[in-house]
Amino acid sequence: MSYKFTDKGSKYSSFWRSSFDTKSIFDDFDSSEDKPKKKGKDVIALAAHRRAIANFVRICTSKDIPVRFTSKGDSYTDGKSVVLSGSVNDKNFDSTVGLALHEASHIVKTDFDSLKSFLNQMRYDNIPNEDIMNIKSIANYIEDRRIDFYMYSSAPGYMGYYDAMYDKYFHSNHINKALKTNVWDEQTYEHYMNHMINFTNINRNLDCLPGLREIYKMIDMRNISRLSDTSEVFELAKKIHEFIMNLLPTQDASQDGEGEDSEGQEGDDDSQGGSGDGDGSEVDSGDKEMKADDGKPELSDRQEQMIENAVKKQKEFINDGPRKTKLTKKDAKAVNAMDKSEAKIHEAGEKFEGSSYYNKNDITRVIEMDFTKTSVEAGLIPCAMQSSWNIERKQAVINKGLQMGTILGKKLKIRNEDTTLKSTRRDTGRIDRRLIAELGFGNDRVFSNTFKTSFADAFIHISIDVSGSMSGDKFNQAMVSAVAVAKACSMIEGIGVKISLRTTTDEYRYGQYLPFILNAYDSRKDSIQKIKSMFYMLHSAGTTPEGLCFEAVMKSIISDSKGKDSYFVNYSDGMPMFGNNDIEYYHDGALKHTKSQVDTMKKNGIKVLSYFIAGSYSDERESNDFKKMYGADAQFINVQNVSAIARTINKKMLAQ
Repeated sequence: MSYKFTDKGSKYSSFWRSSFDTKSIFDDFDSSEDKPKKKGKDVIALAAHRRAIANFVRICTSKDIPVRFTSKGDSYTDGKSVVLSGSVNDKNFDSTVGLALHEASHIVKTDFDSLKSFLNQMRYDNIPNEDIMNIKSIANYIEDRRIDFYMYSSAPGYMGYYDAMYDKYFHSNHINKALKTNVWDEQTYEHYMNHMINFTNINRNLDCLPGLREIYKMIDMRNISRLSDTSEVFELAKKIHEFIMNLLPTQDASQDGEGEDSEGQEGDDDSQGGSGDGDGSEVDSGDKEMKADDGKPELSDRQEQMIENAVKKQKEFINDGPRKTKLTKKDAKAVNAMDKSEAKIHEAGEKFEGSSYYNKNDITRVIEMDFTKTSVEAGLIPCAMQSSWNIERKQAVINKGLQMGTILGKKLKIRNEDTTLKSTRRDTGRIDRRLIAELGFGNDRVFSNTFKTSFADAFIHISIDVSGSMSGDKFNQAMVSAVAVAKACSMIEGIGVKISLRTTTDEYRYGQYLPFILNAYDSRKDSIQKIKSMFYMLHSAGTTPEGLCFEAVMKSIISDSKGKDSYFVNYSDGMPMFGNNDIEYYHDGALKHTKSQVDTMKKNGIKVLSYFIAGSYSDERESNDFKKMYGADAQFINVQNVSAIARTINKKMLAQ
């Protein structure tokens, strides 16, 4: 079966997200033992979440607002960037998007300087600090509604994410219970605030407290856009604060009329149907509501504590923003590295007719990542490491490839040279002025034709198998040849080159073995200097998920070929093999699957050239398997022979 989203917390995003866009890549059980495996932060998923949310923010605000994870302290909106919780996952993704859009709206619409000026003025006017804080809380609530209306009206397609945010922070079962049972029916400033910040809840009771309906009308939620800026919001907040203060009974009055007030609330409670409906087993299990002597619903201590915690979170949201889980420095570094490396999670391996490999989930996950120093330092790339002892030995291999590329570039330069062939004394064509004089001597063949041969822009995708079987001399052969092609093409105008490596992850960072693609070099954005300064870090490791990797990036391979002469060059040593908890990818099924991917490239006009890297133990079976996958495009040559490489590449590139 395929993985599908079932989490309620991602119902708005599930229709556009891939099954594996943000699914945890940490398995519940170790691949070798049936015991629970300790999970860690899924840094790829977090990076994917951040990129998706940053895109939402940019689309909705038309501004490039930074979106980051908090790594220390509680998160908040600082007026410059949107801060995400390190606990974002599928279950809370929609509400997190809503919160991010909410914070972004503050950055766009809230005048933070005006806010500071208003607070300073109140302090200058000697208004008590408690009153200042209350006015600020009211203003924050109204400002939230104002900027939320801005986002609702400017990007109505994103309402679902806002609804998810409101459901999480303002429409919880605990708040519903509080509103239905009128637990905030005493005339205190706190209770007025509790009701006011829940005016968006359909269970609101505007008659629970004297003047509450008038406060609702003062805010006028349906016409909130009349408040054009933050200063107008503060002026309204100040009026509402004064109105509430005038509603509060004096100490003597509250003592004299306490019983009378309580009695007057009884009928209202019954009319609201305070039956405890809406909490679910999470709150009510073992906490049945009882009726007090006065007939009002009586909540258990646990229920009251739940309500108190819920409204506390609401006030934190309004005043400082909700608390968000911070990432450790290690995880933050890994997420940033993933982000900079543009890490992606693909799906691959779905069975096709005639396949025989075992795949219990139909698909497996494939990780794709760009080659950056930060991703190497974070230990995210299974086929790269920084090691001082490795530099000198590996750098010699890279230098050899660069030298070989300089020679190869000269041999391939024929592609840069447009050829012109002019034929004279033709029956038709353009008149050749040099032959006009012959018309008087009976020669009417004074026309000429010119034929010009030129080549379209080209793109070469080099894919290298860097599994464990490619270690040692095989790896060096492949790297020398690939670097040589990249260097040669850098000398030729109109030819782009991409070098990718394919292997598998380890369990230390990713929780299980997964196919892995490293985009090591792309001439469209990288210079040859990247090869000179970073390729020494590369090494071989893992197994051979050949066709799975091809399938995972097939869309980009085909996309890169549009409008160009496109070539796919493969370096490998034969038999594909890979296995994890999702798939057993071996033998004939893996060969057929890989061949099907090669056939797909050919059908899309991509010319395939595949080099077999033979080792001292290579046998006839391996070479036969190689032919099954790549057919007539399989090349069995010394890939460090410049003339042989030039001959095979020229044959492909110069073929019309």
